[in-house]
Formats: sequence, structure tokens, C-alpha cells
Amino acid sequence: MKQIEAAIAKVRSDKTVDARTGAAEHLASLTKKISGKEVTEGLVTDIASLLDSPDDSVRYWVIIALGNLGPAAKSAAPKLEEMLPKAACLSGVITSASGIRYALIEMGLKLPPPPKCEPIPIAG
Repeated sequence: MKQIEAAIAKVRSDKTVDARTGAAEHLASLTKKISGKEVTEGLVTDIASLLDSPDDSVRYWVIIALGNLGPAAKSAAPKLEEMLPKAACLSGVITSASGIRYALIEMGLKLPPPPKCEPIPIAG
């Protein structure tokens, strides 16, 4: 858990988008290794608080981290569902939308229908 806490701190405070993205990716790899019994609501809340990052690449890996926690992270689902319509309209090969779909499925939830939108260029 110390490594997860350190990764969360780096996602919050690293100076560059690349460094924050790398920290978020590391966080996602760390969450693959913990069991559902180790997941606390505080952990889910701490990780979900990173969803407000202005950088889609950071949000993508944070969302993957939440998905890796599975059903234990369901409390983050409303925020993910709220984010999906805008994320689904981002243009790019990999966007946070694919991460949101992964996370919702891993949480055991049904995917909402795709939104109708014009692609939005990714900033950051």
C-alpha cells in the first residue's frame, strides 16, 4: 500500500504531464496486484480524486487503476459514467473513454449507450 500511496502522490504533484502519466500508469500496474479484500473505500476515494486531472493520458491510467480494483471500486462508477459522454467524443487512438468502458465492465456494471458527438481534439 505504501507504493500505491507514493504513486498517488506523484500523480498529484509531478511537474510534467509525462511524469504524471508515468506515475498514473505505475499506479495502474500496482492495483493489478492487490486483492479485493485489500481495497478500502478510502483507497477508492483517493484514486478517484485523481480523475479531475486536466490531462486525458493521466485520467486514462487512473481509470484503469480503478477498473483493476473491480467491484470494490463501484463507488467511483457515477463519476466515470458522468465523464464518459465527453471522453467518448475525444479524438485519439487511446482515450479515457476506453478506460472508462474497461473500468465499468470490471466493476460489473452495464455500459451506457454511446453518445452522439463530434470528435474533440485531446489537449494535454
